[in-house]
Amino acid sequence: MAFDTKNPWERCGKANGPSVYFFWSFHSPSPDIYDFETPNKDIQRMFDLAKEAGLYVIARAGPYVNAETNAGGLALHLSDGSGGRLRTSDETYYNAWKPWIENVGKIIAANQITSGGPVILNQIENELQETVYEPNNTLVLYMEQIESAFRDVGVIVPFNSNEKGQRSQSWSTDYRNVGGAVNIYGLDSYPGGLSCTNTNSFSLVRNYYQWFQNYSFTQPEYFPEFRGGYFTPWGGSFYDDCAAELSPEYPDVFYKNNIGQKTTLLNIYMAFGGTNWGQSAAPVVYTSYDYSAPLRETRQIRDKLSQTKLIGLFTRVSTDLQKTDMEGNGTLYTSDPSIFAWVLRNPDTQAGFYTLQQATSNSRASTTFDLNVNTSAGPLTLPNINLKGRQSKIVVTDYAFGNHSLLYSTADILTYGTFGTDVMVLYLQSGQTGQFAFTNSNNVSYTTYGSPLNITTTSTNRTASFTYVQGSGASVVQFSNGALFYLLDQPTAWKFWAIPKTSDPNVSPSEQIFVTGPYLVRGATTSGSTVQVTGDNANATAIEVYAGKGFDTLTWNGQDLDVTQTPYGSLIAQLPGVDSSSINLPSLTDWKVADSLPEASPDYDDSAWIICNKTTTLSPTPPLTLPVLFASDYGFYTGIKVYRGRFDAPSNTTIIGANITAQNGVAAGMSAWLNGVLVGSVPGNASIDLMSLVLSFTNTTAQLNPTNNVLTVLVDYTGHDETSTRNGVENPRGLLGASLLTSSPSSTTSTGFTSWRIQGNAGGSANIDPTRGPLNEGGLYGERLGWHLPNFDTSSWSASSPQTGLSTSGVAFYVTTFTLSIPGNLDVPIGIRLSSPEGTIARVQIFVNGYQYGKFWPHIGPQTAFPVPPGIVNNQGETTIALSLWAMTDAGAKVDTVELFEYEVYESGFEGGFAQDWSALQPGWGEERLQYV
Repeated sequence: MAFDTKNPWERCGKANGPSVYFFWSFHSPSPDIYDFETPNKDIQRMFDLAKEAGLYVIARAGPYVNAETNAGGLALHLSDGSGGRLRTSDETYYNAWKPWIENVGKIIAANQITSGGPVILNQIENELQETVYEPNNTLVLYMEQIESAFRDVGVIVPFNSNEKGQRSQSWSTDYRNVGGAVNIYGLDSYPGGLSCTNTNSFSLVRNYYQWFQNYSFTQPEYFPEFRGGYFTPWGGSFYDDCAAELSPEYPDVFYKNNIGQKTTLLNIYMAFGGTNWGQSAAPVVYTSYDYSAPLRETRQIRDKLSQTKLIGLFTRVSTDLQKTDMEGNGTLYTSDPSIFAWVLRNPDTQAGFYTLQQATSNSRASTTFDLNVNTSAGPLTLPNINLKGRQSKIVVTDYAFGNHSLLYSTADILTYGTFGTDVMVLYLQSGQTGQFAFTNSNNVSYTTYGSPLNITTTSTNRTASFTYVQGSGASVVQFSNGALFYLLDQPTAWKFWAIPKTSDPNVSPSEQIFVTGPYLVRGATTSGSTVQVTGDNANATAIEVYAGKGFDTLTWNGQDLDVTQTPYGSLIAQLPGVDSSSINLPSLTDWKVADSLPEASPDYDDSAWIICNKTTTLSPTPPLTLPVLFASDYGFYTGIKVYRGRFDAPSNTTIIGANITAQNGVAAGMSAWLNGVLVGSVPGNASIDLMSLVLSFTNTTAQLNPTNNVLTVLVDYTGHDETSTRNGVENPRGLLGASLLTSSPSSTTSTGFTSWRIQGNAGGSANIDPTRGPLNEGGLYGERLGWHLPNFDTSSWSASSPQTGLSTSGVAFYVTTFTLSIPGNLDVPIGIRLSSPEGTIARVQIFVNGYQYGKFWPHIGPQTAFPVPPGIVNNQGETTIALSLWAMTDAGAKVDTVELFEYEVYESGFEGGFAQDWSALQPGWGEERLQYV
C-alpha cells in the first residue's frame, strides 16, 4: 500500500495519528532473525513518513497483539511448542520474546517524541486480563518483564494497556495496583450490537465515564480500540453487503457519545480496512479485513469516514473540551424525556457542551424538543431542536472562536478558522432548524450568499440570535461584526476539508485552509497570491477555497483554474469530472496451465523431502499417533502442506482404509489420494477446525500393491490460532494422526504406515523471499517452484484456462499476464472478481505479482471480489497473475468468471502518482526455486 505523506484523511480529517501494530510473526521468520529493512518491513521509513505527514504514532509491538492476525502476532516458530507457557512469566516464553522486544524496542525508542520522533505512546501487550491481584502472580510478573524490557532499550514515553471490554479491571495505577500497571489505562469497546442480520440493534454504552472514574480516575480516558466496524468470519456476510455496519449514523451517535463522557483519546479500530494477504490471517477471518471501516479496504471514502471527519474537525479546534467537568447527564435537560443529554463544562471558560441523543438509542423517531442550558447570559431555553432518529448533536454554549464568541448554537459546529476574518462552519441535516447567538453582540446585520436562506433575527439588550432552516447545499452569511458563517447541509459538510498548513500534529485555527467540494483533498498550500490544492475527484463539482485575504489564483493538482472571487473572500471554480472512458481493463486470456499435484502419483520422487520421524513433541497437544506429524515440528508453519505416507499391503493383511485427523483452522479442508486416486476429502466447515477423514480403500478404483503404496494427503490452512482458542499458536497444524484400518482388529500399536514425509512452503522458516515475507506462501508444488512469481517461463506449458478447469480431482496452476496503461494522474482501485458454478467444491488461491492476494472458496464463502492495490499490481506495465485451483471431488472444478474490474476512477493528486516503479516490491523468479520439488 502506498503511504501518502500528504495523508488523505488522518490530518485532513483531524485524526492526528495512527495506532500501528508490529507483528513479531512478520519480522521474525525464525529465532534470532529480525528483518526491519526490506521494503515492506522498514519500520523506520514508516516513522519518517509519519513525522513528515505531521502524525503522532502509538506503537503496539506486543509481544502479543491479537488483531485477528495469524497467531495473534506471535512468532510462528513458537508453534512447535518451544515458546513455553504463552503470555505468562514462564522463563521459556520470556527468553523467546525478549529479543523481539529488544530489537523492535530500539527502533521505537529512537523515534519517540522526546527524541524528535512521532511516537507518543507504547502499548504493553493487548487485552491481557488481570483477575488475580497478587504481586507474584504470573501475569503481573509478565507485565513487569515487558515494561522492563522496553525501558532497558530506552523507551520512555508512557506505556498504555488495553482492557478487553468491561470484563476485568487490569493494569491501572488507580485500582489494586500490585505491580505491572501502566501509565495510561485503556479500555477497548465494540458497542452497538450491529450485524448484517440484526439491523435494529444500536445500543449505546452510557457507563464509560463511571467506569473510568472507578478504575482510572487520575488518568485520561483512553480507548485504544473503539469500534470502527467489525470483522466477519468464513461463511459469514461480506462487508459490502452489510448496510447496518456502513451507516454514518454510527460515528455520529457513538463517537459523540464518547465525547459526552469525557473521552480524551479515541483510537478507531479499524479506521482503514485492510487485506489479509498471504497467510497473515488468524482462522477467524478470510482474505478481506475491510472491517466495514470508515476508509474502505479499496482506499475509498465511505460516508462513515465523512461523518467521522466532521467530529474530528470539531474536536481539533474545540480546545475548551480539553478541560471539562461532568456537570450532569440524563433526560431532564429537555422538554422531551425521550432525549438523553450529557453536559460538560469547562471550569475556566464556562464553555458548555451538551451532547444530545435518543434515550432509547436505537429509536428511529424524529423528535423535536427544547433544551435548557446555562450560559453567561443566564439560563436559557433553546427551542425547536430536532433529532432525526439515529442522530446526535453537540449544542455548545459560550464557545469562543477567534475574536468572537457564540452564546450558543443548536447546529453542530464542524470547525472554525481564523484568517484575519473569523470563519465558523455549522452543519445540520436538510430541513432542520438551527439557532445561534453571539455573546455580547447586539444590532448585528448580515448578508447571505449561496443557497437561499431565510434567517429570523431576535435581539435583546445584550445579544442577537439567528434562526434558520437548513436548505440543500451551502449558504454563507457575512455578519457586520466581522464573523463569517458557512451553513452546510450534511452531504455538503462531508465534502468540506480543513487542510493544515503546518506539519505539527496540533493544528491551530489559524493554520488551516478551507476547501469545499472535492471527493478528497490531500493538501493545500499558498504561494504569493496563489492557493495550491491537491486532491482526488471523480465527478464534476464546484470547488470553493477560503484561505484569507490576498489570494486571487487557484490551482488544482498543478493546473490553473478559472476562478471567481466571492464578495466574502473565497475563490470558486469548477472541477471537471474524470473521463473514465480511457480505462479499459483487459480481459484475462492466454492462460497457461500445469499440474500442481504431481505428488499424488505413487512414482513421484520425494526423496528430498523431510522425513517425519519424531517420537516426541514440545506441543501441549499430544499426537494421536506416532511418528509426530505436526507440521511445525518439521519447520513448516504457513499455507498448504503435502504429506506422503507409505505402507505395504501383504497378502496376510486386509487393509480396508485409513483414519486421518487434521487440524488447520476453521474452514480448512483436506483431500487424500491413494496411489494417485482420490479416496476422500473434507470440504471444510466455517465453524470446525478439527477434521477427521475415514477413508475407504474398498470403494475405489485405486489398486493396493503388496509394497510401497502411497497415500498423499493435501491439507489447507487458515492460520494459527490466537490465544483465545485453547493453546493459541501452539495448537498444532497439519496431521494430528494417521492409521490404517484393517478388516481384523490388530493388537499392535502400529499405525500400519512404514514412513511419512512432509513438504511445505519453499524453504520453510528460511524466508527465501524476504520481500514478500514468511507469511506469503504455502506448500503447493507450483508455489514451491515459484510459478506465481513474475518472469517465470510458462512457454512449455499447455494452453488452458480456469474457465475450462479440471474434469477430476487435483490441483491445477494457471498463469497469465496482463498489461495496464493507466495514466499516472489517475487512481483506479482495481479488483479481481471470481465466480463458479453452483455446487462447486474447490479452493482457489489468487496470486498477483507473487503475492497471494485472495482465497476464493465458493462452497464456504463469502468473498468473491478481491481488491489489489498499486504496488502489488502495476498500473503501467505488466502484471503476472496466477490461480491455483484445487478440485476436491472427482467432479472436478472450474471458475465461470475471473476478471479485472475497477471500483471507481479518480483524478488524483497523490504525490508521485500510482504508476510508479514498484519493482522493489516484486522480485521475480530464480533458479534456486528448482530445489524445492
